[in-house]
Amino acid sequence: MIVCLCKGVSSRVILDEVRRGNCTVKGIAQACQAGRSCGTCVSQIREMIQTAGGGSRAHDDGVGSTGSR
Repeated sequence: MIVCLCKGVSSRVILDEVRRGNCTVKGIAQACQAGRSCGTCVSQIREMIQTAGGGSRAHDDGVGSTGSR
């Protein structure tokens, strides 16, 4: 399933990053660009991090519509 429509990033790519230990929205954005454009997917990325076991570290880090692009 495509999570980030702006960058065309799938849930598989995001979950692969979380499994590698990348457990912040900012880290995911840096690794695969998901969440860097409009920010609509940031809440879904955060939820995926929490579900995959990185929950205590899942936060925006200033990424999304109010963060840098």
